[in-house]
Amino acid sequence: MKKIINIAVLMVVFALAANKTMAQAKITDENIKDAKAKYQANKEKLNLTPEQSQKVDAINAAWFEGITELKSSNASKMTKYRKYKSLKSTRDQKMKETLTKDQYKTFQQQQKEMKDEFKERRANRE
Repeated sequence: MKKIINIAVLMVVFALAANKTMAQAKITDENIKDAKAKYQANKEKLNLTPEQSQKVDAINAAWFEGITELKSSNASKMTKYRKYKSLKSTRDQKMKETLTKDQYKTFQQQQKEMKDEFKERRANRE
């Protein structure tokens, strides 16, 4: 009888831990709004023409689609890393072709700031 109770308790503990982990991974509406606001602010800083804006939207849509596929993939970390680098390289090359030199420098600075912000959030999480 004790064995059955112990197993039941362990199952409940694992279920609660899994639920907590999944809750942390979910993207909230607030996160989506923040991301959209940052995206629009970054586009405004680039001072894009309407034609450039459409191209940048298409480039970023392909980028986010690739990242989404990558996150849901069961591939190894190294495979995911290589795919990420490939996606990043493709996006950067397309952005370089679409933007002027000054706009591209601004884009690179924005990317650096986002990377630093991500590293800071990750360091504070641990």
